[in-house]
Amino acid sequence: MTTLTKQHAIQKTLDGHDISIMPKVRTTAGHMVEWDRSIIVNQLLKETKLAERFHGKPGIEKDEALEIAKDVERRIRSLDLKFLSGPLIREIVNMELLQRGHVEWRNISTRIGTPVYDACEIDLGSGFEANDNANLQENAETSHKKKADKISKEQYLLLLPPKLADLHLNGDIHIHDLEYLGTRAFCQDWDLRYFFYYGLMPDGSGAKASVAGPAMKAEVAILHAVKALGSAQTNFAGGQGFYNFLTFLAPYLEGKTYSDVKQLMQMFVYEMTQMMVARGGQVVFSSVQLSPGVPKLWKDKPAVYKGRVHNGENGTQERTYGEFEREVRLAFKALMDVMIEGDNWGKPFNFPKPEISIEPDFMEEDEFFNKAHPELPTYEELYDMTFELAAKFGTPYFDNQLPEYRGAGEGISCYQCCAYQFSANADADDSFDDKLLFKDGKHFSMGSWQVVSLNCPRAAYRAGGDDSALFADLKLLMDQCIQLFKTKRNWMENIIENNRMPFATQRPKDPVTGEKGCVAVDIDSLVCTIGVVGINEMVQYHTGSQLHESRDAFKFAIRVMTEMEMYAHELSQKYGLEIALARTPAETTGQRFSVSDMLHDEYRDCVLEVVKGDKEAALANLRKTTDLPVYYTNGTHVPPGANISLIDRINLEHVFFPIVDGGNICHIWMGEGSPDAKGLKEFAMNIAKNTQIGYFAFTKDMTVCLNDFHMMSGLKCTCENCGSTNVEQMSRVTGYVQAVSGWNNGKRQELVDRMRYSSSDMI
Repeated sequence: MTTLTKQHAIQKTLDGHDISIMPKVRTTAGHMVEWDRSIIVNQLLKETKLAERFHGKPGIEKDEALEIAKDVERRIRSLDLKFLSGPLIREIVNMELLQRGHVEWRNISTRIGTPVYDACEIDLGSGFEANDNANLQENAETSHKKKADKISKEQYLLLLPPKLADLHLNGDIHIHDLEYLGTRAFCQDWDLRYFFYYGLMPDGSGAKASVAGPAMKAEVAILHAVKALGSAQTNFAGGQGFYNFLTFLAPYLEGKTYSDVKQLMQMFVYEMTQMMVARGGQVVFSSVQLSPGVPKLWKDKPAVYKGRVHNGENGTQERTYGEFEREVRLAFKALMDVMIEGDNWGKPFNFPKPEISIEPDFMEEDEFFNKAHPELPTYEELYDMTFELAAKFGTPYFDNQLPEYRGAGEGISCYQCCAYQFSANADADDSFDDKLLFKDGKHFSMGSWQVVSLNCPRAAYRAGGDDSALFADLKLLMDQCIQLFKTKRNWMENIIENNRMPFATQRPKDPVTGEKGCVAVDIDSLVCTIGVVGINEMVQYHTGSQLHESRDAFKFAIRVMTEMEMYAHELSQKYGLEIALARTPAETTGQRFSVSDMLHDEYRDCVLEVVKGDKEAALANLRKTTDLPVYYTNGTHVPPGANISLIDRINLEHVFFPIVDGGNICHIWMGEGSPDAKGLKEFAMNIAKNTQIGYFAFTKDMTVCLNDFHMMSGLKCTCENCGSTNVEQMSRVTGYVQAVSGWNNGKRQELVDRMRYSSSDMI
C-alpha cells in the first residue's frame, strides 16, 4: 500500500473505530512495525508487575493502561512525526505515568542506557568513569564493561527504594561496585582445600564447562588455584584471595627441588598477572596470605589434597600439615625470589598481592627443625626477603597478627581485597573445629556481602558543631546502610534461586561418596561492611583542628569511631547481620564525596575549609567535569600530606585499628630511591611488636620507560637511560600498585601531596 513508502499506516483502535494516520515504529529489536496501541497496554501490564517485587506497589490495571495508551496516541498524533522509535514511545508513556503520580511504575518502565556520544567517548577511553578503576586496561573489553556498568548502575538506582538511591546520588553514601549490586556478592577469601578435595568446576554447575577432578600433580594444583580465582570473578564484584596459601599447597610440593618449586611459583604469578579474564579484560584482583612456615593451628590438622582428607580413613595415611614445613619454606622463598626478580622488563608484579603474615608462631625459630635441615632458610631469612621486596618494589603488605586483638592462634584471620579484614573463631562459629578438620567438606568461607561508605565530613557540615547532632546523623546513615543490605539480600535470593551465582553456590561431586558435596560459599557468613571516609575532615570542620593538630581533635575522632563501632554491634544483633566497620580504600570515593559536596551550594563553603588538593583548579572546572583534583582523606588516616614525623603518624593511626574491625591499613610512603631493606625490617618489626597497627605497607614510586624498558625509582617524566618521554609512572593507588595514568585527578593530586619518608625517618 502507498502509505508504506511514507512510513505511515492506518489501524483501528481497540474499540473498533478508525484513527488518523500513525507513523511506523522502529523497534529496539531491529524491526520496522505498524503502530499498535495494544502493545503499550500489554507492556504496561507486564512490566509494572515488577513494581510489587521491588517497590511494594501493585501493577497497573488494564483499564488505566488503556487510558494511558490512548493519551500517548493522542500526543503522538499531535506531534506530526515522520517516524517513531521504541525509546521515544516509552518516554512519552513515562511522561504520562509521572503526570499521574506513578513514580514507581515509571522507574520500572523507563529505559536505561547511554547517549550515542557518551558511548563513543567510552570506546575511546574517555567519558563515563574513565579513571574510576586504575586496574582496568585500555582495550575493547573495558569499553564493553563501562557501557554495561552505566546501564546496570541506572537499573539498580531505579530499583532501589528512592530514598536510598537519592542518598547515593546526593553523595551522602557511596554504594561500592553499584554496577554489581543486584547480581554479585562483594569479595571472597577462599579455602584452597576445597578445590584440592573436590577438583575444579569453573562454571559452578558442570553444564557449560569441563569438570576436572582433584589435582594429582603440582602443576595442575597451581592451575586449579589460578582458575578458581578467575572463575570466582564471575560471581563477585571485588577481590579474590587465598587464605593460608602455602600451607594448603605444600603437600603437592613434597620432595620437589627448589628449582622445581620456583618454577611452579613463577607459573602461579605469571598466570595471575597475564590472565586477562576479569571484568573488562583486566587481570584478577587477587591476593595470597603467606606465612613462612606452617602455623601451629594447622600443624596437627589432616592434610587435604588429591581428593582426600588424609586422616587415616577411606584408605588414606594419616598426614598432617606439620609434615610439610620444608615445602612451605621453599615455596615462600621461591615466591619471594620470583617477585624480587620482577617480570621480563624488571617491573613489579602487582598481583597477586602478597599478604605477609607476621605471626607469633614465627617470631622464634624452630631450632630443632633448623638443625635437622640446615639447607633450608630460617624464618628470619624468609622475612628478610619480604623486606628486600618491599625496598625494591614496595609490593608486600604486612598482616600483623601480633597484637592481642588480632587473636592469632585462636582463630582464622586475614586481610583481603583493598585491606578488608575477615576472621573466624570458635566462639562465633559452632562448626569451627569441623572446618579445621575439613569434616564432611566443611571449610572456611570469609568475605563481604556489600560495602557502603559514609560521607563523614558532610555529617559534620550538617551538625554545625553539635556533638549529638553529628552522632545522630552518622547513626541515621548507618541505619540506611542496613536497609540497603537487606534490599540487596532480598534481590540476591532471587539471583541464587535462579542459579545465577553458580560458582559460589556450587556443590561438586564428592570424590569419596559420589554425592553432592558441601556448598562452596556460606552465603549467611558474608559480612556487611560500612566504610568511613574523611574522618579527618569531619573532625577538622567540627573541632577546628585536624587529627594531627590537636589532642582534642584526635580524642574526638576516637569517640566518634567508638560510637559508630558500638552502634554497628547493636545493628548486628538487631537485624541478625554481621556488620563490620571499615576504613574505605576510597580510590574513587574520597574524590566523589568531596566533589559532590562542592556541587551543593549549601556545602560548598564548608568543604572548601577542609578539603585536600588543588581547590582553585577544582573551582575553576567545577561545572565542566567531576574528575577534579580534590579529595577527602581515606578512613581514619592522618592526611597524606600532613607534615609530621612517621613516628607521630603511626602513633596516631594505630589507635584506630582495634576499633575498625572491618579492616584498616597504615601507608608508609617511601621517598628515597633505594631504601635499606634491613632498616625497613627493623622498623616494621618494631611496628608489629609495639603498636596496634594490624596491616601496613611501604609504598615506593617507580617509573618504567616504554621505549627501552628501563626501570627507575621515583616518579620520572623522562627516561634517565635514553631520554624518552614515553614513560609510565607507577605507585600504590590504594591497595595495589598500578600505573598512574589510570588514576583519577583526585588520586593524582594525592600522589603529589603524599609526605614521603626515608630510612633516617624510621630510626
